[in-house]
Parts: sequence; C-alpha cells; structure tokens
Amino acid sequence: MSCLHILNRSPAAGLLSTAREIMSPGDALLLLEDGVFHLRQPGELAALPEGVAIGFLAEDLRARGLGNDLPAGAESLDMDDFVDLCARHDKTLSWF
Repeated sequence: MSCLHILNRSPAAGLLSTAREIMSPGDALLLLEDGVFHLRQPGELAALPEGVAIGFLAEDLRARGLGNDLPAGAESLDMDDFVDLCARHDKTLSWF
C-alpha cells in the first residue's frame, strides 16, 4: 500500500523528520506551499528512505522566488499532476 505524504510546512516546523519515520519505498512526498523550502535542504531529502519519490508544485516554488539548484530527482508538478499523484497512491497523509 503506497502513501502520498503532502507537506506544506517549512523546515522550521520539523515535520519532515517525523514523516520520514513512517515512509516506505513506493511512497511519495509532495512539497507544496512553504514545504518547497525543503528543496533548499538536500541533506534532509537525501535521508528519505530509498524509493520515496519527491515532487513539488512548480507554482509554489516560483511564488517563493526559488528555482535554481534543485535536488536531483525532485519532480516539478502542476495541479493536474497533483491530482494524478493522489490517484496513483492508496492513501494520502497531510503534514500541516
């Protein structure tokens, strides 16, 4: 059973380390809103379990003035991609 983890809080909230503890291969992490600031902390993302896909909403990245030096493997998504991602996973878990 795969899970889509949706994270909208900045790294200061400390939620990624908690989420990481229950992630499994085949899960995905979607960074949106202030969650896209995690893209500036590639060490945290590299510590995710192997096989966890990382995506982010491109519009949230642009809105926060971020856009260069993104971690390898992080996938830029639009809202249609977000819907598809939700449909591909058995469940979703929001980290707000």
